Amino acid sequence: MRKIVLTGASGFIGAAVLKQLVRDGNQAVVLARKESKQERIKTLSGYQTIYYEDLCRQELIDTLAACKPDAFIHLAWKGVGGKDRNEAFQVTENLPLAVHAVELAKAIGCQHWIGTGSQAEYGNPNCKVAETAPTNPTTLYGKAKLSSCWASLGLAESLGIKGSWVRIFSTYGVGDEPSWFIPYIISEIRKGNIPKLTQCEQLWDYLYVDDAARAILCVLYKELTGIYNIGSGQAVTLRSVVERIKAALESSIDVEYGAVPYKNDQVMHLEADISKIRQLTGWAPEITIEEGINCLIRAGRSGD
Repeated sequence: MRKIVLTGASGFIGAAVLKQLVRDGNQAVVLARKESKQERIKTLSGYQTIYYEDLCRQELIDTLAACKPDAFIHLAWKGVGGKDRNEAFQVTENLPLAVHAVELAKAIGCQHWIGTGSQAEYGNPNCKVAETAPTNPTTLYGKAKLSSCWASLGLAESLGIKGSWVRIFSTYGVGDEPSWFIPYIISEIRKGNIPKLTQCEQLWDYLYVDDAARAILCVLYKELTGIYNIGSGQAVTLRSVVERIKAALESSIDVEYGAVPYKNDQVMHLEADISKIRQLTGWAPEITIEEGINCLIRAGRSGD
């Protein structure tokens, strides 16, 4: 049993991580802002919530230090939606928050800090990428993630604690934002609407959120340091995803492929090489794309 401090636990991936932490028998302390929405975790139990305004406040440090936590998982990030990807706060707010999270981890006695990055750090590689691949982010979001990666890992090393950074590829699952591709297609087809899409030739790496949570915790449990890709390790075309959804819903709707042009900077192939984390932890995805889609469909039917 470990005592783990988390930020961002009310987010899509954060909620899955918290759920798995509790399921594994750990003690979790959730740091939350008072304005954060708690819908994704309101039915969970077995964790403590501490509200904060500033990670640097001594009162917060004293409260957390008394808990004697072992590790810190930083999942909080403002503006993950497409419309926010080039907003200034990606750098002015998210980067300092990551650095302050490392400082807080050290101040309260944690031996390990884990931060969450993104496939966006690689930019538009149009190939399968390992952790050693060049990083050329094209959005301020990706640049802020990459800057946070190096700043946080460097600071953790200088403070004498373990530092890890997990680059998460495209996740999906129950609790996802309705506007993201897979839940959007499911919703449109259910309504009887005809989705208007690109040719959907893009090769994308989709990972069910519960598998992503397990991967993050494998890095924690194995006390690994450095950078790790977290994805399915196998890209599929967006068209095949749409057709899988149609089959699962038993729909005969004719999707309008090609109705939307590709963007000028369209990423056509983004796929994670997950050899590193598999070799060091034994982790591997357990939920196939078909199973994940069916989970989402069942959840929608039950109203969850």
